[in-house]
Amino acid sequence: MVQYSLNVTKKNTNQKYRYTVDLGQYYEDQPTIFFTPIVCNKIKNELEKQSNCKINEIQLQGIIKTWIEDIKEGYRDSSIMLDLPTVNYQNIHNLTDLENQTISSVIDSDLSDIEPKIGALPPLNFC
Repeated sequence: MVQYSLNVTKKNTNQKYRYTVDLGQYYEDQPTIFFTPIVCNKIKNELEKQSNCKINEIQLQGIIKTWIEDIKEGYRDSSIMLDLPTVNYQNIHNLTDLENQTISSVIDSDLSDIEPKIGALPPLNFC
């Protein structure tokens, strides 16, 4: 069995996370067979645990595709750089909305005084 390693680098911080698998001759020749949905989910969960970041399905597919291509070409170490959003699972329920909470003044809905000036699509005259 041969060890193959995946190194994921977080784009903003350059932190590196590593995942390693042992592949036999059969899977070295046909790595797409090895990466079943169960294995891919295991990789995703482990990388999320190491990085404390959320990995979406598109990013996971990119990771797996890159790793498969590298294994087919004979590389034992694969590297990929991703922009991963940090998730703080402990404080997820304590999030506060920092949006502007003030109520804006009410706009007068009487539009009867609005009249077109000139032209096919005239500018409106707000008196």
